[in-house]
Amino acid sequence: MKHLCFTILVITIVAIWLLHAAAAQTIYVSTTGNDVTGNGTASNPYASLAKAQSVIETSTCGSRTQAATVMIGPGTYYLLYSQTSPGTLVFTCKDSGTSSFGVAWEHSTLALGSIVVSGAVQVGGTSGKTGLGLTWTKTTGYSNLYQVTLPATFSNTNASPSITFNLQPFEYLYYLPGGTNTPTRRLRARVEQSDGVGYYMSGTNCLATQSPIGTVPVSYCNLGTYLRVASVVDYNGTNCPNVTGQPPNNDGTKCLDRFGYTTSGPDQIQNWANLNGTYTGSPNGTGFSGPCEATSGSTYPEGDVGLTLIDAWTVDAMRIACIDTTGQIIYLTGPTKGNSGVENYFGPVVGHRYYIENARDAFFVAQSAGQSGLWYWDRSTSVLYYIANSGENPNSDTVLIPQLPYSSGVGSSQQLTNQFPQTSGGKESGDFVGGSLLWAKAPGSGQSGLSYVTFNGITFEMDDFVPLFTGFNNDVNGEMPVPQTIDCESCQNVTFNGVTVAYTSASGLLVASPPGNKTATAAATGDLIENSSFMDIGDSGIRIGRSVASTDQSSYVENDLTVNNNLVDGYSRVFADGEGIAEGNGQTITISHNDITDGYHAGISICQLGCGPFNSSGQGVNGSNITSTYNRLWNLMQGVTSDGGSLYYNIGDVGGSGENDLISNNLVHDTTDSVIIDGGFGYKGTGYGGEGVYLDALSAGVLVENNVVYHMSAHTAWMTEGPTTSFSSNPNTFQNNIFSLAIQGMFEEQTPWPNGCPSGTFTTAKLLWNIWNFDLNETPSSANSFTVVGGCSNSCGQKYYQFQDFEANAYYRANTANSGYPLFCSDSYAYHVLASPGSGGSCPSNYSQSQYDFLTFDSPAGGSLTWQHGAPPSTPVIIDEDDGQDTTTVIGTCSWNPNFGTTGNPSDYTLSSGPNSDFNVTYTNNTISTAGRTSQPTPPSIPETLSTYSYGNSSF
Repeated sequence: MKHLCFTILVITIVAIWLLHAAAAQTIYVSTTGNDVTGNGTASNPYASLAKAQSVIETSTCGSRTQAATVMIGPGTYYLLYSQTSPGTLVFTCKDSGTSSFGVAWEHSTLALGSIVVSGAVQVGGTSGKTGLGLTWTKTTGYSNLYQVTLPATFSNTNASPSITFNLQPFEYLYYLPGGTNTPTRRLRARVEQSDGVGYYMSGTNCLATQSPIGTVPVSYCNLGTYLRVASVVDYNGTNCPNVTGQPPNNDGTKCLDRFGYTTSGPDQIQNWANLNGTYTGSPNGTGFSGPCEATSGSTYPEGDVGLTLIDAWTVDAMRIACIDTTGQIIYLTGPTKGNSGVENYFGPVVGHRYYIENARDAFFVAQSAGQSGLWYWDRSTSVLYYIANSGENPNSDTVLIPQLPYSSGVGSSQQLTNQFPQTSGGKESGDFVGGSLLWAKAPGSGQSGLSYVTFNGITFEMDDFVPLFTGFNNDVNGEMPVPQTIDCESCQNVTFNGVTVAYTSASGLLVASPPGNKTATAAATGDLIENSSFMDIGDSGIRIGRSVASTDQSSYVENDLTVNNNLVDGYSRVFADGEGIAEGNGQTITISHNDITDGYHAGISICQLGCGPFNSSGQGVNGSNITSTYNRLWNLMQGVTSDGGSLYYNIGDVGGSGENDLISNNLVHDTTDSVIIDGGFGYKGTGYGGEGVYLDALSAGVLVENNVVYHMSAHTAWMTEGPTTSFSSNPNTFQNNIFSLAIQGMFEEQTPWPNGCPSGTFTTAKLLWNIWNFDLNETPSSANSFTVVGGCSNSCGQKYYQFQDFEANAYYRANTANSGYPLFCSDSYAYHVLASPGSGGSCPSNYSQSQYDFLTFDSPAGGSLTWQHGAPPSTPVIIDEDDGQDTTTVIGTCSWNPNFGTTGNPSDYTLSSGPNSDFNVTYTNNTISTAGRTSQPTPPSIPETLSTYSYGNSSF
């Protein structure tokens, strides 16, 4: 009987626990709610997300016994005006769900309308509730110039007791016209010069300096002009940070914090009113390194005028210290990036572009010339000016200024703050940890991070990242030192579904494991980013992982992550080198069905700085099992940066490579690197890299198939180097792709043997049954000649098909009937190969030299000097393109006409039949019809922040 009673008691307790566990917890939040008097019900909701978070948090990580849902009502939730815990939403493992009891933050089903989580404040709005409560007035003597004086502090009276914040510096302003729900990023005035690249005012007309030259809408002039570095300043023992050139450049030693300029109307480079810095002429000023000191009596902050220098593939966001108007030298408050050996890619280089913004004089010149939609914050008087567009009134419209900085962000060597100016300290460095609006913090040693949480249908917008007084000079591939709006550290099984991240000052969303020793905390794993939008992003849209570390282990790096069906539209708007989707380290990552468009740099970038460490077999911890499939990438780089490419993998070095990587069924088109404005001038470190599929460094074993790639300013397919010869042959394979209409070439392997010739047979690349469509011909006398197959053609003594295996490819020169060029089949310069391949693996730099044999495709048929049939012993050219390694019955062709359309639309490349039985048109047709997001509207147009130039530009 006693045992029976005990059993009944146990059953009763379990039943009660199960009943309790099954009752899901639901918390309601509304902009009309109240954190003090509310109880979180539908009829009496809370007012803030932070309050709901405090209610559903568990006391111990992993102890949740019921599912929880936070139902968020429509409206804007200003984080700085939260009633509970104003500021960044910080999540820990106590906010987690479990595999049985998940947690969801989502749109309330009770009402329509969007949910916006904002890091901004309204200039107007309700004082202490949503904004500063200020009223704009028209500036005396101006018809459309409004002004308002910003306070030094502002209060959150929602909180109890009230909280006062210092007004943070901001360099971004957003305007929301009445009756709309879409903010627009507005720019500060930029210097305009007629001898630069871009736009400048001439009287009341805006003129373009680049084709199509002529009058354009006045709004274009808000983008200003790219200026060019006129000269570098050689280091001669004076006090300047410097870098010494190494071979092959050998350009001496240059200063990194100064360079020479030229000037012309309408805006002269000058000592602007808000430039608090005076050139002293002595080597060491009192305020900065170099001959600058603070201007006596100036009430402006030092470094108030900004200068952004565009390097090859990075940018330096700097500030001007002073100007020597006699010697025409600009001095900066800190050094730009400088790296010996590649010094012509970073820092001051003759011809490299830069732009200047926030000069007070330029703002009022722009206003008097008829420009509008510009703003200027006078830091001397704290007066904020805005030049209204026609029909705008900032008192009836909404003006937003970001005010939520990246709190508690810690780089590898420095705590980052948002204070400006900063008279001590250094550059931003290391991998930035922390998010401005939402930060899921990494757990302690051995613990799991935020897990089993879904964020659904929420918009996160407007953060506030302002570089330090000394400038930001640590911009790198992958954007690791740059902050992000959402940071999900060591997150596990966290889903971002249908969220929007927009109007950011830096990157959008990061999912990562902590930097450094990955064994200390749990890995980010099982996370999903889907059906979401990333629009008007200051840097990269979606980031996965961080810098590669020698301590990385496969169990602790980011793994098993999916990025699916997202839109990244209008990225790199502040830092021009941001990527659409950027993976630093990690493995087993699927990137599929995403739309990536309108960025100033690369589309998808994998392992931007290499992906070691490698095991004894040369297999990488990072960069393995990375799948990029069914993505659409277009309108990239846009003439702004170099060395970007559309789909970029950098997964290998001499130690080995990532493995099992796939690039398939992607639709890639219209990528234009800075060659469109820099290439013709031959500026060092510029004008290259507008590649379609870009396999950098010693990437190996990548399968590239069923892609459609067209309209590239460089090459449709590119390998910087061949795989390392330290291990067995591991070629990259390109098969069943359509490659069309590139400017510099179709395929190139630049340096096939970076660590010397192999000891035996070694294939670096396989190119199987692809279609190559082009409309240019090789002209060996030209320094920038087009090549169908370019690069170094040294086979290291192997038969050519053992080095690069071309099989059953179709080549066609479009429009040859009326072009005046010879037909491709009989073009005597169609291909070139090194006539005497040597054991060193190097090649002459100019392929028109006598060391090369030039080949036709197959004319005369079966001839020895042909690409298809060249064979020993009659000539040292050992080609035989269709040798039968991968096919015994199908050979390539030079005469099959694909009859592609000429509209520039993807439908131009739909085929009813292929050139041979090996090529499968079903695969590429499927790419054209299904790549990108599924069943989604056309991406919106995001306003430009820089002058851009496209593939179809008439001067290109």
